[in-house]
Formats: sequence, structure tokens, C-alpha cells
Amino acid sequence: MYATGWLNLHTQSADYFNACNTGGVVDVPYSQFGYQYPADGDAYVGMATAFPGLDWYREMVGIELTEPLQPGVPVCLSFKMAVGGFGSWSGNSSFRTSKGVGLKFLTQLPTDWQSYLYPNSAALFLDEVPTDTSQWYAVSGTYTPDSAYTHLVVGNFFSDSISEVTILDSTGFGTFEASYAFIDDVRASFTLSYCTQEVGVEEAGMEALMAYPVPCSDMLRVRIREGAVRPLHYSLRDMAGRELVHGLPEPDAGEFIINTQHLPSGVYVLQVTTTQGSLPALSVIHVSP
Repeated sequence: MYATGWLNLHTQSADYFNACNTGGVVDVPYSQFGYQYPADGDAYVGMATAFPGLDWYREMVGIELTEPLQPGVPVCLSFKMAVGGFGSWSGNSSFRTSKGVGLKFLTQLPTDWQSYLYPNSAALFLDEVPTDTSQWYAVSGTYTPDSAYTHLVVGNFFSDSISEVTILDSTGFGTFEASYAFIDDVRASFTLSYCTQEVGVEEAGMEALMAYPVPCSDMLRVRIREGAVRPLHYSLRDMAGRELVHGLPEPDAGEFIINTQHLPSGVYVLQVTTTQGSLPALSVIHVSP
């Protein structure tokens, strides 16, 4: 199993941990780097986030977005981070931890990462020093881009001097100099509610109702899953709660279209009511044509 689509950047030495591995080095949950079950699924990535004495050293992974961001149109972001250390081999077991790991958007990947570091900024990052090796730290927020960014990179974009490198393992066992972090469940979406959903919680609602394209322009298509309760009424509200569009879809329609060409650019909430109550609301991004 592989992290399909993801790129191993800069030092090209980030690590991929999967429950299917049995070699002892990058196993799940117990590896040479630490002990951690995935936040979701069977796998996660591990990376050095600060390396005192080798300030240029950062391990990073990145991926090309399925579609570019839209300047001025907000997206939600989230990821989960866990602390490495206390692994099965002292040489790969970090005795340090630090803050700063996060997400950054780029229009193109640098050809010279050492010259690029450090911008000391990120779209979203962990702004505390993580010290609890038993938990996944959940980081989430909203980001409004200023460019049509095409790539998302995960790493620490802050210099060691402001990353608050801290001793985690004072037992003398770990000898790996770098702070080390496990990363899982990275999300970036135009649907602003997506990044704060727990894994699996809203799957049924999302399957029953899907709205596309995101962002939309002159029309929004709403698809109802076969077998789901048919909708009786729909409405689009702006972020102030004002109902701007409403209507009644055909009783047996598997899909209906909402005319949005008259709406100003912005974020809207789609609410669909059925005979059994309201389906989970969906956030909709509209960009004027």
C-alpha cells in the first residue's frame, strides 16, 4: 500500500507507516520511531520537523490539489499530528519535540528548498509544543487564499529558533536529534464543514445528499442517493442566515438544479428538508461568472 499522489519533498526522507508492514522499521502501531495507532485507516506519514545543528533539515510531503484554489474564496483546513519518540530503536527514536508543523499552499514547488526556507508562515499550523505521545493533536481552521494555489505541502515552515524545540525524552534512550511528528487525516475543502467532521460521522448524510460543482457558478446540481428519502423543500441561505433561494424539487427527482447565477460570490448554506426532517446542511461556494 502506498500514499498515492503524495510527493516526498526536500530531503525526500519522510517516512510512510502502514499496518501492512511487518519489517519492524515502519510498522503500525509500534515502529522504530514511536508507538501510535492511525487517526484514520491503516497508515500515516512521519517527518522530522526541527533539527538543531542542521537548521536546513526539514522532511516534507506534498500533493497537487484536485483543482486550484480561488483567490478570495475560503477553504477549510485540518490535519492530525502525533508526537514521535519512545520507539523500538534508539537511533530513530527522537528525544525532542517542537511546534510549527502545518500546511502551506504553493503555486509551484521550489527547486531549491534550502533557499526557500524559512518563510516563517503557514496557512495552518500547530501553535503549541506537543508533549503527549498518547494522543493525536487535531488542528483545524479556515484559510482565504490570495492566489490560485495548486499544491499543498505538509511540514514545519518555521525556523528552529521559533519552533520552541523541547526535550521530550529525558531517559537517555532516544538518540535521534530531530523533533519528529506523525501526520494523518489531512484535509482541504471548499465545503467548510468538512474539516471539522469526525471520521465517519457524516458519511450517511454526505451519501444521501451531494452538491456540485464546488465552487459553482451559474447553477448548482444537487444529487439524491437512490433509496434515500425524497426532498420536499430546499433553500440557500447566506452566512447571515437570509434565505436567498428556495424551491420544491420534483417528488421523484434523483437530481435537481438550483439557479445561482444571480447570487454574489460567497459562501452559502444548502438546507434540504424531507418527510423525516432536515438532512445535514452543506456549505456551498459560489463564484460569480
